[in-house]
Amino acid sequence: MPKLMFRDKKVTVEIAPGVSILDAALEHGVGLYHTCGGNCSCSTCCVVVLKGAENLSAMEPPEAEILDSFDLKPPYRLGCQAQVMGGEVEVEIPLRSREPRPNKTPPAPID
Repeated sequence: MPKLMFRDKKVTVEIAPGVSILDAALEHGVGLYHTCGGNCSCSTCCVVVLKGAENLSAMEPPEAEILDSFDLKPPYRLGCQAQVMGGEVEVEIPLRSREPRPNKTPPAPID
C-alpha cells in the first residue's frame, strides 16, 4: 500500500492507490484547507511535494492552470488533484493551506 507522510504534522498514513492527498488528509484528521470542496477551482489545498513526486498522478491541465493563476510552481500540487499511485510520498502543508482558518477568507497568493 502507498504511504503518504505529512512532514509538518509528523503523520504517516497508508492509503489505497489512487487516493488524493486531500482525501487522505481528511480521512486521517490532517487539517488541509479546501475552500472549493476539492473541485479544482481554488488553490487553498496546495501542498509542497518534498519526496516521491514520481509516485503521484500526472498533473492535468485544470490543475496546472489553477496553480499558474496563483503563481505556484513545482513542487506545489493541489491536494484535491494529486493522487498517490504507489510508493512513498512526503508532503508539507504550507501555512496558507493549514486548518483551522478562523476568518475563513481565502489566502493571498504567495509572494
